[in-house]
Amino acid sequence: MDTEFLDPKTLRRSQHQTFTHQHESWGNVRADLIKRTGLARQETAISFSGHIFLMNLRGVASRGEDFVDGRRISFSPRSAGSVIHIPAGSDWTGWDEGDPTAAYLLVSIEKAFAEEAFGGVMRHRSGDLAAAIGFRDTTVEMALRRIGIELEQPDPISVTMVESQAMQMLAQMIRLSDSQNEPAKGGLSSFDLKRVVAMIESSPDEMPTLTDLAKEVGVSRFHFGRAFKQSTGMTPYAFIARRRLERSAEMLRSTKRSATEIALECGFGSSSHFTIAFKRAFGVSPTEFRRRCTI
Repeated sequence: MDTEFLDPKTLRRSQHQTFTHQHESWGNVRADLIKRTGLARQETAISFSGHIFLMNLRGVASRGEDFVDGRRISFSPRSAGSVIHIPAGSDWTGWDEGDPTAAYLLVSIEKAFAEEAFGGVMRHRSGDLAAAIGFRDTTVEMALRRIGIELEQPDPISVTMVESQAMQMLAQMIRLSDSQNEPAKGGLSSFDLKRVVAMIESSPDEMPTLTDLAKEVGVSRFHFGRAFKQSTGMTPYAFIARRRLERSAEMLRSTKRSATEIALECGFGSSSHFTIAFKRAFGVSPTEFRRRCTI
């Protein structure tokens, strides 16, 4: 992989006071961790033959402009945890401004590796994948976090770990593309799904029951469970569990509350249950996750 081509000072040129850059390459996959203070405006110019994933680790990009392959994309503020995916062969340009202290993780994946890993499926789908700017997805975020851990603590097994996480991210992007392009037969309507998700997110410390959710859209528990999975790809319980973990991760990043307080507020029965579930999802304990986010 061409390390000079992936120089972050060129890819995301910026005005700043301090700049640190840590990177590691495992042949097919490369990770770059960039931290800056005194950050003002930064300008993006990324053009790569493979896939690019970028996750905002710290700081909010509150205003700016984005262009993908010359087409303007509507800009939305990007907070910590938001992800950008630029598929193979696409260009991303633009600029943004926001918090003066910021950090991001950039992971680049060779196109040949992706095509070999997924065979005909990837060759057929890669051209259909659209760029995604500033989205949130637990599967992709967890994979990026784990690659970040391998970057900071590399060992002889890192290449296997990193390549497996890269494949998970690409597989998830294919699934997300399919879910957007193909209507879910037998699933909930877009209106009903939004109502249910809003109901779940309105009370994170006391999640509604399956009966409550089914009643909200006027169907039986059995029909609701089946339709919800058809629409989202997961059961209501798995979706709620994911939302709890996403909220807990955000609170660990943005507040100084203890892990026990966060566990209770996010609906976990105990701090030990929270620690086990969080480590299973993110690969590290809540305490270690917070330490890594304090950049």
